[in-house]
Amino acid sequence: MQRRDISGDATQHPILVSFNSEASQLTWQPLGDRVMGGQSDGTVDCAEDSVGIFHGTVRLDNGGGFASVKADLPEPFEASHYTGIELLARGDGKTYKIGLRNSTDRRSIVYQHAFTPDTENWSRIRLPFSEFMPTWRGRTVPDAEPLNTAHLASASLFISGRQPGGFELRMRDWVLY
Repeated sequence: MQRRDISGDATQHPILVSFNSEASQLTWQPLGDRVMGGQSDGTVDCAEDSVGIFHGTVRLDNGGGFASVKADLPEPFEASHYTGIELLARGDGKTYKIGLRNSTDRRSIVYQHAFTPDTENWSRIRLPFSEFMPTWRGRTVPDAEPLNTAHLASASLFISGRQPGGFELRMRDWVLY
């Protein structure tokens, strides 16, 4: 396992997730509340200007209330020499979460960090790995091991906390700092 930039560009701050449609090797798969009968939906699209757009609708019907997407990294990423993830984001006033897993198994523990970007301007968001909380099915797992940054296997985006209605989060590449 080596440290690398999955977008193909060698930079001072490696890119963990790229939204450049030509460079990205990720396929985002929806994993929303439909697994429990909900009706929410979410997807990630790459815009022409290398902006990722996580968008959809959160519906509270049938016990729903969250939307998420997951992408497996092409190979495990070694990030132990870095402090966390940094991205530029512009939101809609709602709170989002980035999730990281040490496995590609969607039933494994996901380590999440919440953020609420500005609605008018691009916000620089820094999410330290030490503050990612271990969760399983939306609940904190207090006795879980810390996130193993030497073996990042998948990335996720979430909108949860029963924030109904349409949502749209715009993001630039997630880089390591």
